[in-house]
Amino acid sequence: MSADSPTARPAGAPGGTKHPPLTKKVVWSLVGVLLTAFLSALDQTVVSVAAYPIATGLDPDNGVQLMPWLITTYMLGSSVTQPLYGKIADLYGAKRIFVVATGIFLVASALCGASQTIGQLIAFRVVQGIGAGGLYSVALILLARAVPPRERAKFQGMAGLIIALATVTGPLIGGYLTGDHSFLGIDTSWRWIFYINLPIGIVGIAMVISLLDLEPVRRGSHRVDYPGALLIMAGSTLVLLTCNWGGDRYAWSDPLIIALGAGGLVLLLVFVWWESRAREPLMPLRVFRERTVAVASPMLFVVGFALMGAITYAALYLQLVRGYSSTATGLRLMPMILGILIASIGSGIVISNRNGRYKVFPVCGTLCAATGLVVLGQLSTDSSYGLLSAGLFLLGLGLGLLMQVLVLAVQNASPEADLGSATTTAGFSRTMGQSFGGAVFGAILANQFNDARAAGGDARLSAPGLKPEDLPGLPGPASSTGMGMFVDSLDVVFVSAGVVMLAAFVLSWFLKEMELREIDDLEAIASELDDPTLYEAVAEEDEADRPAPAVHGAPARE
Repeated sequence: MSADSPTARPAGAPGGTKHPPLTKKVVWSLVGVLLTAFLSALDQTVVSVAAYPIATGLDPDNGVQLMPWLITTYMLGSSVTQPLYGKIADLYGAKRIFVVATGIFLVASALCGASQTIGQLIAFRVVQGIGAGGLYSVALILLARAVPPRERAKFQGMAGLIIALATVTGPLIGGYLTGDHSFLGIDTSWRWIFYINLPIGIVGIAMVISLLDLEPVRRGSHRVDYPGALLIMAGSTLVLLTCNWGGDRYAWSDPLIIALGAGGLVLLLVFVWWESRAREPLMPLRVFRERTVAVASPMLFVVGFALMGAITYAALYLQLVRGYSSTATGLRLMPMILGILIASIGSGIVISNRNGRYKVFPVCGTLCAATGLVVLGQLSTDSSYGLLSAGLFLLGLGLGLLMQVLVLAVQNASPEADLGSATTTAGFSRTMGQSFGGAVFGAILANQFNDARAAGGDARLSAPGLKPEDLPGLPGPASSTGMGMFVDSLDVVFVSAGVVMLAAFVLSWFLKEMELREIDDLEAIASELDDPTLYEAVAEEDEADRPAPAVHGAPARE
């Protein structure tokens, strides 16, 4: 852009969002944001423990067959809506969209708790997932809008911690609430898994509404890319169903799985084609011209991929091989939470105090996480808890240095006009990685275990249809031998996840070191990407920043 261009600013002139001062009021409002976002991550894991008693209680005859839908529908609703939430947050304001998403989530939670049939519960779980899709993703956008980039790393670290905390404590909370307990004079049941969201969510959203003030949203002649939204939601749904059903309900060679996978890939390719032509795309492809975004997005996919090979199967080892309850398993996974806590908060403080430079943390984080996964790959049936806790702690340190730092890098490299879309694209990449990771590592575990059973020569272990959860019911020697085969198969999964994490380590070296901006400079990024549509956004901001006639009044704040 030439110096005399009508949209050019003098050198050093600020552009983009002017963040509110980081006062105690803002900090408390962000506590409300994180508290509410925690619920969306929690409800993805808390139901896993309670699914069986819920299904059999609502429908003793067919409940078990429908049970997987209690988890699948929520996952689908929360995953496929993330890109849409990012775009509408850019257009209508992140705070407003966050409040709407929270309202959907809380109403659906109340309806889930009041469900009288499993069909009703599955339907309400879809709606709950749609609300949850906006809670965590838009929470990250709110953090970006409310906190200056140099201070943002501290809060992003806390946001990453709540995902891991929900993953570990979800089964613990679910197991407690579905048991025969009394809490504050109330007899608990599975319905309280959903009812507990109401007081926590109401407190959290009340803090957001009353304490968080953001810059007013500048609305122009913008529109939502509904064709793009339909394409990515339909394509993602088919791909996620392929990953969840393949190798579990259906063989990977089943025509249904092949059709779902092929259809999903075709729709996603059409989505990419459409986004390259759309006037206001849902997921602007221009942001991927920035090397930081182009590298961080696949890194987040790989991190999500490897993450599913760690937490899920570490918990399975503790429950199936060591015989711990869900509550005890959650407590024994705490070393990973400790590692994430130390690394996420520590890296946020260091980034804020060292000129905002962050590249060293993804490099070290991927290597640390890979090491932790390899350590977990050394487990045996009689390994000490020290070996497990060391692997979990190293994995936690790695994840704490990775997940939110990468989101921070994406936000820092993206133009203000695309901040919401870029943030939810990063979250969507991680979510899709988790789905693919669960499918791939599940297939690896099943194949390794079946091959070991076939080669073992024990007729009781080689019986058709024998599953790992059947091993404790076998006679002593057969059970012990089978458990050894199963743990060896788990070790292959952990090591495979470590190898996958090394791919992220290689990618991390291609991240471009960028200082975090004190003010998001839209024009600087527009110049770097050489994108005419961003120059137009600069011109719109310049026009919007001119003093308006007094008769029009001030724009409403978010």
